[in-house]
Amino acid sequence: MASKTQSTYPRRSRRTEQTRSRIVAAAGCLFVDRGYLPTTIEAVAQAADVSVETVYVRFRNKRNLLDAYLDAAIVGDADPVPLFDRPAVRAVAAESDQHRQVQLLAAVIAGVLVRTAPVQRVIAGAVAVAPDLDEVLAEDDRRRRETHGAFVDLLRASGGLRKGLTRTDAIDTLSAFANPETHRFLTVRRGFSAWRYERWLARSMDRLLLPGD
Repeated sequence: MASKTQSTYPRRSRRTEQTRSRIVAAAGCLFVDRGYLPTTIEAVAQAADVSVETVYVRFRNKRNLLDAYLDAAIVGDADPVPLFDRPAVRAVAAESDQHRQVQLLAAVIAGVLVRTAPVQRVIAGAVAVAPDLDEVLAEDDRRRRETHGAFVDLLRASGGLRKGLTRTDAIDTLSAFANPETHRFLTVRRGFSAWRYERWLARSMDRLLLPGD
């Protein structure tokens, strides 16, 4: 039989994660509704029904809250499970047919771009008056390129790339049409639906990255 102390730790851990998730969700809603600068730590604490001290202890500052909101948007929740350990990406890695693989991959990428669109708008609207957010954008771009590199490696492992296309060129090509700016241009300026963007992305990857017939 587990001791009282042993059984208490899992409950505390769950409460800790639940509190963190609630704070991140509250911050995200306020960032989107009010903007980054007008949102205060006090407002986040009130919306999350926690003390101001709790928010500071867990996140230290508002920028870290924004980072946490972006991280949660990328994977779809606040659970500490990396993107590449998620079932959708595991399915991409397990698929042996490259054409089907890019379809699955397009769904993953399009989903990330849809989920992160609100926080990308928050960052874009605040960066002109909050120079420190340039570092958030730079880190987001670095992480996206790293992720795209891993996606390209999945394609290389399942059948290689188009003749003459280097790994670096493939990453740059993928990054050109699978980024927040292109997604926003097509879905906002050109009126693409989420499904149309996903299909366009899949066709683009198929034609520009995979070996020709």
